Amino acid sequence: MGAQLPLQTVLCDLDDCLYRVPEMPELVRENIQRYMREQLGVPQDEVTTLCLSAYTNFGTTMAGLVAAGYKIDVDDWHKHVHHMLPYERYLKRDERLIRLLQQIQLPVYVFTNGDRKHAEICLRLMGVAEYFKGVICYESIMDAAESKGFVHHGTPVVCKPSFKAIELALEQAGGASADTTIFLDDSTRNIVAGHQKGLTTVLVGRTGMDTGADAEILSLLDLPSSAPSIWTMLSSPQNAQAPSDKMNKTCQDITATAHVPALR
Repeated sequence: MGAQLPLQTVLCDLDDCLYRVPEMPELVRENIQRYMREQLGVPQDEVTTLCLSAYTNFGTTMAGLVAAGYKIDVDDWHKHVHHMLPYERYLKRDERLIRLLQQIQLPVYVFTNGDRKHAEICLRLMGVAEYFKGVICYESIMDAAESKGFVHHGTPVVCKPSFKAIELALEQAGGASADTTIFLDDSTRNIVAGHQKGLTTVLVGRTGMDTGADAEILSLLDLPSSAPSIWTMLSSPQNAQAPSDKMNKTCQDITATAHVPALR
């Protein structure tokens, strides 16, 4: 069940959620696997299996590789995995997304496992940076996690879908409370974690998934039509009432094509 109080804060994932460009996750995956081969010396025949295992078990490929004992220069990783992407080719000013964000009356924060530079480039190219109160990212989560003693041998990287990452994100979103925060993400496991922490959750990009999400939509742009009660809370918070059950899960008869996230 989602929040039982009027919403006050929005946490929104970035990649494959705020924007959806099929080529981007494929390019990220290629960059990661190239880095594993060329910088970490992982044998070609082990790259795919190790990449998937690291991502599946630790939230991001980098987190899994660090946990497995690989020594990674984080800045170098981000440079090769994200900063070399042809952003300008795929990300353009998005007028429909801008209009959607303009109607949201609550503070909105990006909450991504990616690094700050990557997030800022994406937001700038889409023309939406001004509509976000802040960017909660790899650097901000890790800095906070280290200061609180959350980073240790068993957990060298703190990131979604860990409860600690969500707790830190709420703190960085102005000390937001879980029961008055909505969390939008394309990852089913991130949504499951958010639901378990008591956030109102919206799965973006797929429908018909068993995540406990309060709504499932194929695109952020579908939020007003596919989840009208939630949209009312976002666009008219003074009239908000929390959703009582999963909203409009069957409003779309089609199921999105299976989505494989970039193995960050």
